[in-house]
Amino acid sequence: MFTDSLFFVVSLAVTFGVSLSFIAIGLLLVAAGLAALTAWFWISARPEPESLAPLEVMGQREFAQADDEARKQMLNAVRALPVLGADGASGVGQSAPIVSAQTGPTVQGETK
Repeated sequence: MFTDSLFFVVSLAVTFGVSLSFIAIGLLLVAAGLAALTAWFWISARPEPESLAPLEVMGQREFAQADDEARKQMLNAVRALPVLGADGASGVGQSAPIVSAQTGPTVQGETK
């Protein structure tokens, strides 16, 4: 197939009086353009975010066959940031205090 295509291109070049060196230079320019496009694509491609690492672990056979504690350990080992309260002491994680925003001036002694 490749030889047929190459023969076709060469026969067209001979028919129209185009030199083979011109065709070779053109093909080299196309190859250089494709190489530059490939390099740009690989450089500009974003890496996989660390937050998706647990999904990759969930797809493994070991994860499916493990018990709950082993699963938690496997997921916590690949997480980007440790989960608050993941130490197993309690099911509730620590949270920051909630601060309510006041919508307007208050009178001293008034409660909202």
